[in-house]
Amino acid sequence: MTIFGPDISSYQSGLVLSRLADAAFVIAKTTEGTYYTDADYQGWREQAAQLGRPFIWYHFISNESASAQAAHTAANVGNSALPGMLDAEPANSFSPSLADILAYVDAAHAAGLNLRLVYLPRWYWQQLGSPDLSALTSRSVSLVSSEYPGGSGSVGSLYPGDGASGWEPYGGLTPLIYQFTNQASDGGQNLDYNAFRGTSADLAATLGGTPGLEDDNMPAFATGVITPGAGAVTMVLPPPANYGTANWGNVWFSLGADFGTATVRVAIFTHGQGWSHIYENVVVDATADRVNPLGGPLPTAVQKISIARVTNPDVPVAYLLEAVAR
Repeated sequence: MTIFGPDISSYQSGLVLSRLADAAFVIAKTTEGTYYTDADYQGWREQAAQLGRPFIWYHFISNESASAQAAHTAANVGNSALPGMLDAEPANSFSPSLADILAYVDAAHAAGLNLRLVYLPRWYWQQLGSPDLSALTSRSVSLVSSEYPGGSGSVGSLYPGDGASGWEPYGGLTPLIYQFTNQASDGGQNLDYNAFRGTSADLAATLGGTPGLEDDNMPAFATGVITPGAGAVTMVLPPPANYGTANWGNVWFSLGADFGTATVRVAIFTHGQGWSHIYENVVVDATADRVNPLGGPLPTAVQKISIARVTNPDVPVAYLLEAVAR
């Protein structure tokens, strides 16, 4: 049996995973270098969990410090048990070497990430001098290849078959996953699509971790009041998401208002990164649902959240923390 799954990023913003007819698994971009976090990643991670589909994050490599890049990834994957992939290909003036690739793999593992795949297309491997890739195997990392026979259409019509040349070994490794098109029509968009020779359960077992959020257990709740008054600041100390000896899993943060619309600034302090996320002018409307400034779980290892009053500072506002123990 062969299953298929797209790899997506904010280029496909608005894509609804439940509308994909051919997606047995999902690969989604989470970070690039130390400077970019994909805004749609957390939403897709939650959608995949709700659908029970294996979910794989990916990081696009830059020429920055490997440890700094891995820390950036770790702060944003939302669940360190999820399997991940490094996207290693040239961009702008940077062409990663095999040493750069291995440095990120090692840094990701040191940061507690479940990095299990490297996307290294055959054509780029050849540009690197066709090196031996056995160092990936020794690190429990598998190869993802790409080769596009061409054309556009449905996923099934574009897949060239389990005997396609995209499955042939190089560097001493046989690809675990094969990206066979960037023109598959599914869910109302043209997508990159990948193939895995096995079942969804086989893929999850091979990559380790658990699909989506299935490692999360009973939630814990905490709520409190955001101090009223012009310029007033409230500090909230959440459990450190997916970090520390207490074994917390994902943590969500949201705000709700009554008697009008309040505007606040929300700033998030992450271990090792400082004030890593700042959201100016978050609107909290009494006529709407609770507001989650991040649109998903808090980044890994968040230590504190600062909420500052901006406009309508006396409108009653409360916060809710929802945390899970794994």
